[in-house]
Amino acid sequence: MSAPAPLPELQSPERPSPEPPSLEPPPSDPRSGDDADSDLLALPSPPSGRRAATRVLMAAVIVAAFGVAFSLRSDVGYFFASASAVDLGRASELDPATLRSNTFVRVRGTPMASATVRYRYLVSGEAYAMFPLAGQRTVYVSVPEAQARDGRTEFSGRLVTFGQVAARTGAVRGYLSDTMGLPVTAESFVLFVDEAPASDLWALVVVALCALLAVADFWLFLRWFLPRPTGPR
Repeated sequence: MSAPAPLPELQSPERPSPEPPSLEPPPSDPRSGDDADSDLLALPSPPSGRRAATRVLMAAVIVAAFGVAFSLRSDVGYFFASASAVDLGRASELDPATLRSNTFVRVRGTPMASATVRYRYLVSGEAYAMFPLAGQRTVYVSVPEAQARDGRTEFSGRLVTFGQVAARTGAVRGYLSDTMGLPVTAESFVLFVDEAPASDLWALVVVALCALLAVADFWLFLRWFLPRPTGPR
């Protein structure tokens, strides 16, 4: 009887040994960190002439904003004036020394038709009439032309000097003085009828917008043109 054949030797399949984890850092994004700063520094700087023109323009905007706000200071002051009209009584009994400019007042008197001047604003196109009240030459009244013939003898509104509203009434004042021979000076008063303090709210809004524009423009000026310190890398 023959011996049994030997069984074949079984071998387990070889498995590849796992590779050790890589210790190398992942590739950096060229758009981040120091690389991004390097790229920005490598960009060409804007032309010096254009930078100078931008600085001048931004500075001019700031100066213009403050200039507009400063020119409206009397209008803003009148907005905060008392809403109760000061009764001045009859125009013929007025004492010029007691008159206060940029106040809300009420006065009674008869308009002088012979000394009436009619004028129109170029921007709005509204027509007005200006005249002194009988018995004096210190206070002049400005009313819409439609109200100049309604026989009113009592007027209330904003009292200011001609000098304070030179841009608004300079031509009318010159006509009253040079053509009509009336004693109108920068210290004479004009009463703008029906202009209560609340009507000057627009001036407060404009000043607030000018201040906001100036602050924003100044902040951008500092951010764009002044050098900023860089921290250690």
